[in-house]
Amino acid sequence: MEYNEIQKKNHYFKVVLVRISTDEYIILKGPQEEKLLAEILQDDYNSTRYEKMLQLLADEVVQKDYRETFFKVFSMENMIKQFEEGKTMVEYSYIRNVGSEKKMVNTRVYPRLKQNNKLEELMIYVLS
Repeated sequence: MEYNEIQKKNHYFKVVLVRISTDEYIILKGPQEEKLLAEILQDDYNSTRYEKMLQLLADEVVQKDYRETFFKVFSMENMIKQFEEGKTMVEYSYIRNVGSEKKMVNTRVYPRLKQNNKLEELMIYVLS
């Protein structure tokens, strides 16, 4: 397999950094409209920016049949639980809008830990 085939196969559609303690959701690479949404999310005592963004994505870009599972898998509660139990990655494949088309994507979330092994950040990669 040539490098170009590997590169096409593992195309990162979106890359996100989530800082848990400061409630930041930073899209490092991704669609401009999602970057704008992430920037305008307001602080709310009832939910975090991450939870609000997750709900917006589920409602707006994830195909209806996948929404409930998408939200459960990527909820902060589930992520913390999975990583505390020793998982090194949380992964889920689903259909979402990619530009003007619907595509199957695979999202992988990796923990970034502090020195005392406390979850500090999440790195999210959406491969299309």
